[in-house]
Amino acid sequence: MASDGDWRAEITALEHEANQAFLDHNVDRLEQLFSDDLVVNSPINRVNDKQKVLELLRNRVIGHVSCRLQPELIRRDGNLIVVMGSDVVQNTPAEPTLLRRVTNVWRNEEQGWRLYIRHATIVGEMPSPPQR
Repeated sequence: MASDGDWRAEITALEHEANQAFLDHNVDRLEQLFSDDLVVNSPINRVNDKQKVLELLRNRVIGHVSCRLQPELIRRDGNLIVVMGSDVVQNTPAEPTLLRRVTNVWRNEEQGWRLYIRHATIVGEMPSPPQR
């Protein structure tokens, strides 16, 4: 069994890899990182499964130009790891930067750790920088 630091480091790396794949619209990599049983309670007020999330991303219905992760808790319970915290996202350069509360649940599957459940809720807009 991996030490505490090993699984934490692996999940932290996977969180960043999944975030970058989402930013890059890398559907092939997300296909690998997402569990076939993935469900997402999304900030567009819908619950989507893996195939729907990938379809929306492929068709550029969803996506971000920037996303900064801020995990506050990473906890393991057997074959599940829960990551809770916030992220700061911008969907397009013309849109405001949003603060969201997020929860990701990773499950240890035959292929390794895969994102199993995600919940993201918009809690507000970030203040714009002052104009010069």
